[in-house]
Amino acid sequence: MKKHIYLSMALLASASLALASGVLCLIFYHQFSSYLQSDVKRRTQLLKDALAGSNAARTAQFDAQEIASNRLFSALADDMRISIVSPDGIVLYDNTIAAETLENHRDREEIRAARNAGFGESRRFSSSLQQETYYYAVELPNGWILRAARTTGSFFTLFGRALPAVFGVVICAIIICYIAAGSLTDRIVKPLNAARLDGDITAPYDELIPFVRAIEKQRGQIAGQLASLQERSNAINAIMENMSEGAALLDRRGIILSANKSVLRIFGVDAPMEGKNILELLRDITLLEYTRNALTGSRGETDMERAGREYRVYFSPVTDNGAILLFLDVTEKSKAEKLRREFSATVSHELKTPLTSISGYAELLDSGMVQEGDKAAFIRKIKDESWRLLSLIEDIMLLSRLDEGENRSSPFAAVNLAAAAKESAAALTQKASELGVSITVKADDDAANSEDTIVNANPSMMAELFFNLIDNAIKYNKPGGSVTVEVAESDGLVAASVSDTGLGIPKEAQSRVFERFYRVDKSRSKKTGGTGLGLAIVKHITAAHNAEITLDSREGEGTKITVYFKRPSDRSKDAAANNAG
Repeated sequence: MKKHIYLSMALLASASLALASGVLCLIFYHQFSSYLQSDVKRRTQLLKDALAGSNAARTAQFDAQEIASNRLFSALADDMRISIVSPDGIVLYDNTIAAETLENHRDREEIRAARNAGFGESRRFSSSLQQETYYYAVELPNGWILRAARTTGSFFTLFGRALPAVFGVVICAIIICYIAAGSLTDRIVKPLNAARLDGDITAPYDELIPFVRAIEKQRGQIAGQLASLQERSNAINAIMENMSEGAALLDRRGIILSANKSVLRIFGVDAPMEGKNILELLRDITLLEYTRNALTGSRGETDMERAGREYRVYFSPVTDNGAILLFLDVTEKSKAEKLRREFSATVSHELKTPLTSISGYAELLDSGMVQEGDKAAFIRKIKDESWRLLSLIEDIMLLSRLDEGENRSSPFAAVNLAAAAKESAAALTQKASELGVSITVKADDDAANSEDTIVNANPSMMAELFFNLIDNAIKYNKPGGSVTVEVAESDGLVAASVSDTGLGIPKEAQSRVFERFYRVDKSRSKKTGGTGLGLAIVKHITAAHNAEITLDSREGEGTKITVYFKRPSDRSKDAAANNAG
């Protein structure tokens, strides 16, 4: 602003000086020309009067010597060109050039005018000599034409010598104007610079009062808009930074405007990516192609795998402003989908096997192809397969209820795990005896009534948990082996463990034994009547009670499975004691 005011004032002063100088020169030139013309006219009239009293002008005989001898004529014509022209245009006399050498002047403008009106005048400019000549002619009494002429230089010729001095004066005046403009600018701008915009604004000049009021109004509106924008920005940043999904916002050139922590974690980047090109984050050709399409207005989605995780990536264009990329972690969903497909296929297979056996045995019996002595064996096989089919269906239904969150609607109560373990062990004693396996429960009668082994749980699920663990330990044990069940308090938790001296689980299979229908030894599972769902049920029950499960197994030596339950509150303990009483 200061520079603009300074330059405006200086240029205005300079232009004014230049214009004034030019106008004054023109005025002086015009005044000089007017004075020159008046002088020529006045002296011409005096010459006419001088000639009118002489014999040369009264007679028809021209006498140049008489005119030249006239002292008044000579004095008046000292610095002018004087010509006397006859009515037919012949030059009779010229005081500067020999008359006989001059051409006929009949058609000269001033001569014609004088012959017609008694006087005439004209100007003629010589571009080669840069001179202008003024002609004035009057008619004498005898019909001759008296013409006077005076030559002057052009405008530039007249003022050529004075121009350097004029330019010098103008330049000095311009310098003074520039200095004065700087001082005036400081005086004008200083009050404006002294005005503060962070507090109450005061107008240094009355003319600025409307402007100051408009600024105060605009400042209030801007402050409100900035507060609103800041609030929205904070909300968006909070959402972006705390969302588990990766999100990146790009402008129309592919420059990253915002990238939250999740997307940086997905691509293993530590430094902020704002202001960088998306090429520095995405190196996959497919992802880059989808990104380019989104920047041109086309939506898209694709899958990618990164660091062992699966992601569904959505590419959405933002109208005329770029695109947004959203990375959703679908690893668990993908695994669940895969497990669901495997479960469906496995269930179909597991159900089909006993049904095929039952159908085959029934057809043989119905066709009469079975001898009387073998019918009992066939009927026993149909019974065993039916029992296996029912067990499988019951386990599947139990898993289905657990998947649907039955524990949320089922009542929880204070359960003594030691007592639940003893009941499940007692129910499986006969089966263990048939297979030559002994069961030991390390929980005496006092432990069964102790508050140290009480947890808040679903009683039927606890019975199912111990039954499956002990049943598994019996089925996969060795003849003459043993099963040990122990319930005890451990570091503020209640630990329930079932260990056996059986076959053990290979290390590569330990991470999968809790999957549905997974069997380490499929042939042994069929012989013992296992459904392959026991440990899967145990895992679901454990998850339903927010408990933790561990597996310790060595192939050929045995397996130990431990479930850690949280201790209940004092109120739950009192309820359990009252129930026990």
